[in-house]
Amino acid sequence: MTSFASQIMEPGGGLLLIPFVRIIIGILLVLTISGFLADIARIHMAVLSFLSGGLLFSISMFEREYKKAQRNRGGGAGGQAPPSAASSDKDEKTD
Repeated sequence: MTSFASQIMEPGGGLLLIPFVRIIIGILLVLTISGFLADIARIHMAVLSFLSGGLLFSISMFEREYKKAQRNRGGGAGGQAPPSAASSDKDEKTD
């Protein structure tokens, strides 16, 4: 079993981070809304709340479209061709 760090460095590994990013942005949203309600830098917290809400929305839209593309593709491994298909495309020269 490979480590989490090596899985992130592989192509398409950034998708493993989406749940963590969603949690962190959710915490940011809660903190900015509570700062807005506590009357701390009110306009700044309103703008930050709007931006973090938009970021959460865009991440969910990306995830939804990615899953839809994976279903349409047939659940492939990120668009990578299998090794057998890549090697069968080459014309070998025989003497």
